Amino acid sequence: MKNIQVKVAESDALYQQCLSIRFTVFVEEQNVPREIEVDRYENTCVHFLLTDDADTPLGTVRYRTIDDELIKVERMAVLKEARGHGYGYDLMNAVHEHARAAGYKKAKLGGQVQAIPFYEKLGYVVDSDIFDDAGIPHKYMVKDL
Repeated sequence: MKNIQVKVAESDALYQQCLSIRFTVFVEEQNVPREIEVDRYENTCVHFLLTDDADTPLGTVRYRTIDDELIKVERMAVLKEARGHGYGYDLMNAVHEHARAAGYKKAKLGGQVQAIPFYEKLGYVVDSDIFDDAGIPHKYMVKDL
């Protein structure tokens, strides 16, 4: 199950697939309130969609610009049935490559505490104490691109 592709969700149809994954993972599984899942940054983010060889949407992530050198990675989600195959790494590596190509030097994210080991394997380092985001404990993490 590794014939996948990660693409920038440049059309509304692809973006809607990203939203569908986010609602499944964050709203349905993790009980994040629906009204805060879509935020004011949606239209300024670069959204990515991971699909399998049958074009089935399996995962998504987005990033937004903080300043000339820094991006913030957000809303990383892989559907439950697709977890355990390394797709999260594929999504994050696509973000890093895209951001580097655009000239960014650093990435920041608010990682769920339970996902910190995943992000550490990608080179992120914890940069804060625990904080609450939508009722879920998080820590900020940073990485040089």
